[in-house]
Amino acid sequence: MKKLLLLIPIFILNIISLFYLSNTIYFKRQLIYILLSYILLIISYKINYKRIIKLLKPIYIFNILLLLLVLIIGKEINGSKAWIHIFNISIQPTEITKLTLLILFTYLVTTYRTIHLFSLVLLPIILTYLEPDTGAIIIYIIILLSVLKYTKKNKYITITIITILALIITLNLTIYHYNPDLIIKIYGNKLFYRIDRLISFKNKNNIQNINSLISIGSNKLLYIPENHNDFIFAAIISKYTIIITITLILSITSIIIYYISEINKKRTIDNIFNYTVLNILLFSFFYNILMNLSLLPIIGIPLPFVSYGGSYLITLYIMIGLSINPSKNMDLEDKMVEDIQVEDTLDKLLLQQV
Repeated sequence: MKKLLLLIPIFILNIISLFYLSNTIYFKRQLIYILLSYILLIISYKINYKRIIKLLKPIYIFNILLLLLVLIIGKEINGSKAWIHIFNISIQPTEITKLTLLILFTYLVTTYRTIHLFSLVLLPIILTYLEPDTGAIIIYIIILLSVLKYTKKNKYITITIITILALIITLNLTIYHYNPDLIIKIYGNKLFYRIDRLISFKNKNNIQNINSLISIGSNKLLYIPENHNDFIFAAIISKYTIIITITLILSITSIIIYYISEINKKRTIDNIFNYTVLNILLFSFFYNILMNLSLLPIIGIPLPFVSYGGSYLITLYIMIGLSINPSKNMDLEDKMVEDIQVEDTLDKLLLQQV
C-alpha cells in the first residue's frame, strides 16, 4: 500500500501539467500520453520481473538498432536528430535506452566487472552523441555510476574510468578555449552547436534562459520557445498563483522522500533499482529547475511528470511501475536468479562489441 502512495504526487503533477496545457495544441496528445503511461505503469507493476531479465539481450540489441536507425532516418529538431517518425507517432530511442540500461545494470552489477558494464554503455553513448543528445548521455552515466556503488569488485577500475572521463572533458574544453576550429574539425558542427549553447549560457545571451528568469521574477510569461517542455516550470510559475507553485514543489519533494525512504544497504535488485531511479529523478528535477532559473545551461532535461512528451512520459512511468514491482525484490547475494541464463548471451554480445 505504501508503494502505491507514490502515485499521489505523480498524479498531482499530471494535473498541473494538463491544467497548463489545456489551452494549447499539446493538451490532447499529453492527455493520451498520460493515460497510456498509467496503463503501462500498471502492467510494469504486475509483470514478473524475471520475465524481463530473460529478454535482456534482445531488448539491448533492439535499442542499439533503434539508435542506429534514428541516425539514418531520424528527423532533426532543434539541432538534434533524436526522433523516428512512424505515421503520426514520434519515438525517441534514447528514452527507451535509459530504461534498458537501468534494468540491465541493476541485474548485472554484482556478476559483471566494471569494465564490462562500461563496455555495454559505451556504444549507446557513442550513438547518442552522434544525434547529439547531451541530456540522455548524462542519464546513461548516472545509471552506470549509481549501480557501481553496489559492486564489491574493481573499485580502482571505477575510479580510473571516472578520472579518464574527467581528463577527456577537461582536454576538450581546453582545446575549445584556445582553438575552437580544431574542435569543429575533430567532432563536427553538431558538437560545436552544443558547446556554443554552454558559452551562450556563460555570456548570458540565451533568449530562453533570459526570458525564463524574467518570467519567473515578473510573474508574466514572456516568449520561451520550449515552454511546454524543458521550460514548463518557468511557464507554470509565471502564469499561476503561489498555491500551484507550492503544490508543484511539495509533490516533487514527496517523490524524492519516498525513494529515499525505500533505500537501504542490501544488495537486492529492488534496492539498487530504486537507488538508481532516485538519482535519475534528483538530477532531472533539480537540473530542470536550475536551468529554468538560468543557473545551469540548457541540455534538454524535461521536468519529470510535467513536461510534454510521449516517449519520455511512457518510459518514465514504466520505470516507476518497475520500481514498485514486488517481484523485483530478489537478493543478488543468494543468487535467486541463477536459473536465468543471461550471462552467457551477454558475454557473446560483449565480445562482438570488442
